[in-house]
Amino acid sequence: MRDGIQYLTVAILFLGSVGAFAANTIDPLSGLPIAPGFTKLADPMESYTFCGKSARSISYIGGESADPDHENSWYAHAMPGAFVFTAIGGVKTFITPDGTAAVETAGSVISFLRFSPGLSPAEMKILGAAPAAKACTGD
Repeated sequence: MRDGIQYLTVAILFLGSVGAFAANTIDPLSGLPIAPGFTKLADPMESYTFCGKSARSISYIGGESADPDHENSWYAHAMPGAFVFTAIGGVKTFITPDGTAAVETAGSVISFLRFSPGLSPAEMKILGAAPAAKACTGD
């Protein structure tokens, strides 16, 4: 009986730690997955207006082994159906089909964005062309 209780306790602790790990792999702002090896920067969340829509962003940094090609491949797999844009300089932007959330990969930094209401396809293209820009201007 005592062995059964010990096994049950270990199983509960294990499942609790798995749940905690899973909870830490999703960015709370965007609801998008965080690539392995990235941790939130101490910078506060930034709020601004993009294309007349409420926008918020938060950034994470990867370790010394951060590899942009790896992160881009990881997000391509983790976000099936996302719209993907590559800006000059290689920054990739992955945007959810409804335009409400995005992740930008730029070397060892990834940024998560939330838009309300969601971006239109034309606005997604503007964001993808100049991901760091806070202005909404077409070419």
